[in-house]
Amino acid sequence: MIKRPTAPQTTPRIERIRTFDLMRGLFLIIILLNHLSYYPSGLDIITGRSMMYVSAAEGFFLISGIVLGLVRVRKLLDQPFKKSTKLILKRGLRLYIEACLLTLLFTVIGWMFANNPGLKYGIASPDTPFLAIVWNTLTLSYSYGWADFLRYYAVFLTGAPIVLWLLRRGLWYVVVVISILIWSLYPLTPGGENYIELSWQIIFYAGMIIGFYWPELTNFWRAHFSRRTRIIISRLLFASFITTAIANFILVFGALFWNIEPLKSIHYDSIDFFEKDRMTWRRLLLGTVWFWGFFVFMRRHERLITQKLGKLLTPLGTNSLYVYTIESFVVFFAHLFIAPAQPLVQILPWYINLVISIAAIALVWLAVHKRFLFKIIPR
Repeated sequence: MIKRPTAPQTTPRIERIRTFDLMRGLFLIIILLNHLSYYPSGLDIITGRSMMYVSAAEGFFLISGIVLGLVRVRKLLDQPFKKSTKLILKRGLRLYIEACLLTLLFTVIGWMFANNPGLKYGIASPDTPFLAIVWNTLTLSYSYGWADFLRYYAVFLTGAPIVLWLLRRGLWYVVVVISILIWSLYPLTPGGENYIELSWQIIFYAGMIIGFYWPELTNFWRAHFSRRTRIIISRLLFASFITTAIANFILVFGALFWNIEPLKSIHYDSIDFFEKDRMTWRRLLLGTVWFWGFFVFMRRHERLITQKLGKLLTPLGTNSLYVYTIESFVVFFAHLFIAPAQPLVQILPWYINLVISIAAIALVWLAVHKRFLFKIIPR
């Protein structure tokens, strides 16, 4: 059992983990491309067209939890509980307000383009009383647009002070038990987006635990395993990631795009075991292997990746919620001009899709570079 870190006399020196910034930046690009859905583009091999058994969204939430546990919980361990709680709840409130405003804004704009084929599905009917829409938005029973992560994040942050209180007392196992119990409630609900918080919270709060104990975990890793053993474990983890990821890619694309009958049978028999909304234990297990296998790769080649892609990925990863918000506008308006194809249908040539996709990434990066609305949109 990992012992609870004792509160130091001064704030512990905990440096930002650049690997997570790079990973989160890449995850945000994948999320953007999958939301745009301009395929094929040549980038399919990286994104998986949002059809793989694990998505970049899980990695995004896990890293968000890790960073919160490291920065807002562990790093402020010697500060009053009230201070950390205030910071967390303040951020949660800002995200809640932003999520509600974006829903209302996208709804009103969507009504102006009611007959546009590229309009996102799920918009409230214009005949619905606006006060009813406002109420449903405030109660999080209605969400519209491409920024639904924000409301989930706001809910998770609301529960974070309880996790913070337990972690400060070394009761991480209580957090695990409570999180699993909440996760197990999802099958008892009607399902769908309004109940995703029950199943996805297990990723976020697991991240908080990992972030809080990150110094102990890394020390344990170095102290109890020889360098040779660490290398073997890391390579096995990466091999497991790359092997299962390639197998999943071949299975999904073979079944849906290449029409290979045996793969179709396997895919349709397996898909329910990896349901995204339910966040099944199989999806969690596969996601764990993929995330840490990818982390091993990124950590090992961090310097080279930073040299080649750092100027693109790091700004996105360090301003993740801002980037996600900007992406929601880019996707929404891009679809109004160029409606995306159906999942298994190609409309535009691949090179046109590639140009549009790269232009969207560049537009988001430029917004970060120019600090567009930095003082208004949470980062």
